[in-house]
Amino acid sequence: MKWALAGLLAMLAVVAVGFVLVVAANRDPVPDALRGCVLDGGAGVMLSEGDLGAQVRSDLEAQAVRELSRSPVGEDTAVLLAGTNFRLLVLLGRGSPEADGNLPLQVYERTAEFALVAKEVDPQENLLRGCVGLVAERQ
Repeated sequence: MKWALAGLLAMLAVVAVGFVLVVAANRDPVPDALRGCVLDGGAGVMLSEGDLGAQVRSDLEAQAVRELSRSPVGEDTAVLLAGTNFRLLVLLGRGSPEADGNLPLQVYERTAEFALVAKEVDPQENLLRGCVGLVAERQ
């Protein structure tokens, strides 16, 4: 009886380790790498429309937010958006909404559904563009 219990526990341990390895292998490292770069550089990670602020809302209403670039980063796509005195980095990854139609409005209304949304309030620094380039090189 003790041997059967020991065998069962050993099999459960093997299954648990296998599960952890599969999950770790399928985890997308790009959002974490970009998030780290953004935070290290002093930009902010946005979790909701409230985090984006009144300036973003005002620019959206005036249709003053434009797409600057799209760059492949691993299996994801980084999109840089520019408004008046700010830039947004939007990471389109697994589970992100489709990027069709009015992406700036989608980002505002569904911020939390994107793999990453970051805001830079001094676009002259080019921090967000630099982070995209740095992480893309590592992938």
